[in-house]
Amino acid sequence: MTEARATLARIAADNGLTALPSATNFVTIDCGRDGDFARAVLRDLVARGIFVRMPFVAPHDRCIRVSCGDAAALAAFAAALPPALATARATARG
Repeated sequence: MTEARATLARIAADNGLTALPSATNFVTIDCGRDGDFARAVLRDLVARGIFVRMPFVAPHDRCIRVSCGDAAALAAFAAALPPALATARATARG
């Protein structure tokens, strides 16, 4: 799980996002804007078959939570995140 958390943190950083320190089976990733933006990222990821969660109360709703997974799941997240961010940037305010 340590390796999966490190991979998720790297994926976040590669996309200009910040992963919060974690000792759990998921990594919280700060999307860097408001909750509307994070919800847009979440919607697009879900539409691409990537299951993520997010807190519902501001200011934490600017984050998404991504579970640690196997190599295939992490690769799918890595592939889906850049276009999800691009869609969110094009459609969300904040």
